[in-house]
Amino acid sequence: MLLKIEEYKQHYFISDDDIKNLQEVWVIVEPYLDNFVADFLSYLKNYPETAEFFSTKETAVKRKDSMNVWLMESLKGPIDNQYLSRLRHVGLKHVKKKVPIHWVTASMNFKREYLYDILEKEISSVPKRSALMRSLDKILDLNLDIISSSYHEEEIRQKFLSERLDSGLISFAERFAYGINVVLVLALLGLSISIIALFGSELLSLFTPGGNVTHKILTALGTLLIIWVMVELIDTEIRSLRGQSFRIEIFISVGLVAFIRELLVSSLTDESIEKLAIRLLAVLVLGIVYYLVSRTPPSNK
Repeated sequence: MLLKIEEYKQHYFISDDDIKNLQEVWVIVEPYLDNFVADFLSYLKNYPETAEFFSTKETAVKRKDSMNVWLMESLKGPIDNQYLSRLRHVGLKHVKKKVPIHWVTASMNFKREYLYDILEKEISSVPKRSALMRSLDKILDLNLDIISSSYHEEEIRQKFLSERLDSGLISFAERFAYGINVVLVLALLGLSISIIALFGSELLSLFTPGGNVTHKILTALGTLLIIWVMVELIDTEIRSLRGQSFRIEIFISVGLVAFIRELLVSSLTDESIEKLAIRLLAVLVLGIVYYLVSRTPPSNK
């Protein structure tokens, strides 16, 4: 929530006496105004990070004019809500031009020290000079606070937008992944029905005369193994939909069962010993991998 100028005055203890002191400071520093602005711009031009903001004569003139107005309004007044609005506008322009906040703080320190030097030169009375400096500190600190708040507000805005984007993207990805899992479950159900129908036809073929009965039995047994794998796959997808852990060994078992089925069927054919040995070796390797994976303790994440 944005504060009003009266609240800022309360927080920084800016009294009517401080306002009068600032007006007196203005009378003292006004003759030095041109030198103050020239030295300030020279200070900024000495550093590559800030010199780029004065790349043309036109921009330098604008900065000079804005500095004159800023100092006059800050000291001469009035310190009202319009003044507060102009300071916020200055802060937003700094943010828009990507002026590092470090240089906002360093610049304010330069202004403070420069104005201190003028007061020390012009005011011989220590109590009087101290009172003017205290009032000057209050208005400069208020300026720094308001201008810096523009940076904080922009940072919060960027963070808010980033969090909303991240949250929306994550939410979309989660829903998309959930939708894919639903499609997979439906696809597995469809395949399971087809495989069950195939298994039924293979069972019926056992009672049909003709053909190799042993071959029919082994073929039906291989199909039964595939049905078991399909049940495990469906169970895994349901667990995933419920947010439970993912079982990688199920996918190893799919390959293992596929090779076992081929091995059962091919054992009754005239395939070469080399091909049978390759299938047997594949079953052995997949069996070892399945055993090792299944023995791995589940992650707690």
